[in-house]
Amino acid sequence: MSEPAGCGRKVTLSVRTACLVETVQDRVGCGAGENVDTPPAAREFPPRDGLFTTSLAAVARRIDFALIALWFALAGGLALLTSQVADWYVMTDELLYERLAISIASLGSPFPHIHGELIENVNQLYPLLLAPLFHNSLVPPALLDAHVLNAFVMSSACLPTFLLARAVTESRRLPYLLAASSVCIPWIPLSSMLMTEVVAYPAFVWAVLAVYRAAVSPKPQNDTVMIIALGVATLARTQFLVLFLVVPIAFYVHELAFTDAPSRLSRIRVAWRDLLESHRLLSAAYAILAVAAVVLLAIGRLSSALGTYSVTAEGNILPSGMGRSLLEHLAPLGLGLGILPFVLGVAWLLANIVRPRAREQHAFAVVATVTFAALLVEVTSYDLRFGQGRLHDRYLFYLVPLVLIAFAAALRADRRPHWSLFISVTLMALAFSFVPVVRYEKFNVDSPVAVLNDALLDAGGTVDGARVLLGLATVVAVLLFLFAAAFLRRSQLTVVVLVFAVVAVSSETALAFNRLLTVDGTSGRPITLDQGGVFDWIDRKVGPTAKVTMVPYPILYGDYWENVAYWWNVEFWNASVQRAATYEQAFTGTPETFPTTELTFDRATGRANVSPSAYAVQGIAETRFRLAGAQLGDDRGVTLIAVEKPWRAAWLAFDLYRDGWTVPKVVGKIRVFAAPGQTQPKMRFVTISVRGPNDVPPRPFHVDSNASSWAAKAGEQPTSNQISVCVPPRGFADVLLHAPRYSPIYGDPRSEASFVSYARSGGVLVTGIALADETEDC
Repeated sequence: MSEPAGCGRKVTLSVRTACLVETVQDRVGCGAGENVDTPPAAREFPPRDGLFTTSLAAVARRIDFALIALWFALAGGLALLTSQVADWYVMTDELLYERLAISIASLGSPFPHIHGELIENVNQLYPLLLAPLFHNSLVPPALLDAHVLNAFVMSSACLPTFLLARAVTESRRLPYLLAASSVCIPWIPLSSMLMTEVVAYPAFVWAVLAVYRAAVSPKPQNDTVMIIALGVATLARTQFLVLFLVVPIAFYVHELAFTDAPSRLSRIRVAWRDLLESHRLLSAAYAILAVAAVVLLAIGRLSSALGTYSVTAEGNILPSGMGRSLLEHLAPLGLGLGILPFVLGVAWLLANIVRPRAREQHAFAVVATVTFAALLVEVTSYDLRFGQGRLHDRYLFYLVPLVLIAFAAALRADRRPHWSLFISVTLMALAFSFVPVVRYEKFNVDSPVAVLNDALLDAGGTVDGARVLLGLATVVAVLLFLFAAAFLRRSQLTVVVLVFAVVAVSSETALAFNRLLTVDGTSGRPITLDQGGVFDWIDRKVGPTAKVTMVPYPILYGDYWENVAYWWNVEFWNASVQRAATYEQAFTGTPETFPTTELTFDRATGRANVSPSAYAVQGIAETRFRLAGAQLGDDRGVTLIAVEKPWRAAWLAFDLYRDGWTVPKVVGKIRVFAAPGQTQPKMRFVTISVRGPNDVPPRPFHVDSNASSWAAKAGEQPTSNQISVCVPPRGFADVLLHAPRYSPIYGDPRSEASFVSYARSGGVLVTGIALADETEDC
């Protein structure tokens, strides 16, 4: 009997397989009218090369080349802007992720290492992407490559935005506009920096897309993809661990909305049962996570799962002032999206949670709303406890694609939101009534939307005036929308509102980039000024793969942050600087969260406790100790030393403050050690530079050794002299520094808090100690 292949139950296994292949490839019936009793060997199969060609054609038909072209166009345009940035902007964030990338490239390990030590860091996805760029490379060209890569990575958020928009809006053309709009936003200048936002933005949207698909179509494979997407998002940014809480809440609310039961209580019970049955794999995964969380809680290590952000999970996570601050955090999102798109998007989300038009739209509304609420609470709690009174909308802008999609869905909806629009307008107006409006000279990385604050304050006159202006703009925008909706067809209204939204948001984006590129960066330098060949001289001297230990020291008079930034530059621009050493818990010059090597010296021999590398970088003005070794060069206030192994000090100072000031009523000492193998007394020559405090008359001091002495007065301009000292074999000789007068001086630069305390007095400041290589017999 003859019947269409793939339809009869008596088809042999080989024939059925052939039908499946052809059905997938050609999407037509297999062997219609073919005799199923014909032996498989007698049948004609397509050539293997033909199958491969047909498969490629099928794959090509599934690729949206217009979307790929759009992404590359957006990425290319963005790269033209990001590639102009040639310096760091956000410290110490950029230093952290650069160091993590360099450690991956040098160690070949994906685990986070800083200064050779393993650290607790979860945000490891971005350093993994950067690592190949920094492999055996100088920092300036690697930084340029990273900024170009950033443009392609961050703009790739348009891809999941498009897929999510197509599923929710059921439109063919509108998703392309939404995909482009998800890139042309005021927060996109963050792609000019080495920050996790670059990879976290697309990872977040992909994760939400996976959550949406798992909610709409509960299948084991969808749940698996969702769990993987959530894990990747968490590796991109620890903040997204909260999405694991979003999923069960959103899924249950969605299931409950479409559950029929005779009573409310039974409906709640049935919805829970159905949810567990439809997501068995997901339920098992969450059970494992719950057990792991209980174990970590029992041993007091639950917060450690957040890595460097563990402190955010400690203490009261809902501090006082949450209500007002939650509203404040809505303001920059609304302003960054041109107000009206935000208001309409939020209104559509609220309306579709209560009265959904379709199950798919309800799933998106629930997922987006619960995600919005979770991130809003999380970021608000962080800002109240650790944000130092500032709004960090760069932690919230990930929600922008979700609001844009809801906004587009609202424009296409058959019915206009009423009560939900009133709620949305009220929330936006209240948010603007509380929002801080502060002028910023530079691009504010924490709140890029603040680029509008200058214009708002100029127009409003005062902060309250600016707030009133924003509230009025909200009400007027909505009233104009309702007025236009009464007279225009839906298609016309959609075009008008979309044009307004695109122009408004794109203008804000242009202003943000203009502020970033035309105003000097936080380093004090034009951010577009190429730093190649300026700060990376250490790498060019010994190579980026060498191991160099920097020994930070405050070499600039009376300025804590200038000294810190000085050593940030030393570390950031030289891949070879892979260790940081500290001495007597003094000035670190590297972020407090970075591991450091603590140095100590034997006061009798000068021998160091460790020898961490073959090279070291010390300040030329260093007055605590000098490592013995050959000086390979110096530049910009630091000297590069090929250190003798094991490490030892050629000279060691003590009974001075750790930044070189003499201590009141204490005689300072500079101890010069005998060289290894020295068999007879040798005359050594030490050049000492001294200055006095600002706004104080020159004060006397005197220097004495066993071979010479020097008495002088030190004013604001340094004075120097060479002192000879006879050093015995296998021993040391001391040079003594006396400064009888003293007065209050700036604080200890070991930290910002101690520096501003002004809780010490000092005599004169030793600004330099140099031991000559030349020797003579005593």
